Amino acid sequence: MDFGFPDIFISRETFGWTPAEAKMHMVGDYFSQSEWNVIVDVFGPNPRHLFEVYALKLSNYYQKVMSYESTFEDIVDLYLAHLQVNVVNPAMDKALLLVEKFAVDAQSRKIPKDRLRFGAPWRHPPKTDVRSWAKIQLMDFVQSLVSAEFGVNYFADCSLEFFDDPSAVALIEVGLLYTQRDPSFIRPVTRGIERCLVRWFIQERMHLSFKSSIQYRWHRIIRGRSYRHLLLQEGYK
Repeated sequence: MDFGFPDIFISRETFGWTPAEAKMHMVGDYFSQSEWNVIVDVFGPNPRHLFEVYALKLSNYYQKVMSYESTFEDIVDLYLAHLQVNVVNPAMDKALLLVEKFAVDAQSRKIPKDRLRFGAPWRHPPKTDVRSWAKIQLMDFVQSLVSAEFGVNYFADCSLEFFDDPSAVALIEVGLLYTQRDPSFIRPVTRGIERCLVRWFIQERMHLSFKSSIQYRWHRIIRGRSYRHLLLQEGYK
């Protein structure tokens, strides 16, 4: 801003390769076209996923646990399970702690009133059973992202208050969501992470107690988030 070039540092990184870029990086030397198509469909064209799937494909462990009838799709399923157990679930546990801390800080009046404006789903954190409240907040946030097809344009309609949401801030901080400036959308870092977020939500929904299930439904009806008005209409993956 000081030198009159505010757009010079805008990142257009999308955390993935186009088919032409993949060819330039010799992906075709490591995966067949059909394998590449499966990876892109399940995980997205992310270099990290490509490297780890290839390492798993060559590992002795894979050869031991899989039979001779196994296919490349089995490798993909195994890696997706790895992402779920070792990456996304621990990150969601950390995010849960961050939302709990937000509730405690709100009760201690450490949170500015601007973040607790009328109608905000997170406006009324409880004094007790903070963990259940925090989990409901995260579940509600993930469900709202699913409804918005994981493509939220946070700059549309000047909707920067999206970042007042403690769940949004928590998932960005633990590295599951990525904020891009041009175009101005927020999304999971990769398509594989997106799939794991949906799995996390389904697992948590299935394990809710009857009381927690009623609380979650009440929250969705009365205070639930809705980010569909920020849905990014153009393709973003």
